[in-house]
Amino acid sequence: MGLSNNATCRMCGTEEETSVHIWCECEALASLRHAYVSSFLSDLEGVLNLSTGAIWNFGTGSGRP
Repeated sequence: MGLSNNATCRMCGTEEETSVHIWCECEALASLRHAYVSSFLSDLEGVLNLSTGAIWNFGTGSGRP
């Protein structure tokens, strides 16, 4: 989104902050993902099956626009 020159994840600081990382890999967001979508997602296929509301709520709760 062009908000930072640093591509490292702002939550865990270990990997590049991509959509796949945020939704499926970031350990710092694992419990938050589970709280908002009642699942530990392991791939984007799971994200595609979520409701728009669940995606919105997770994004808002994680501080991601």
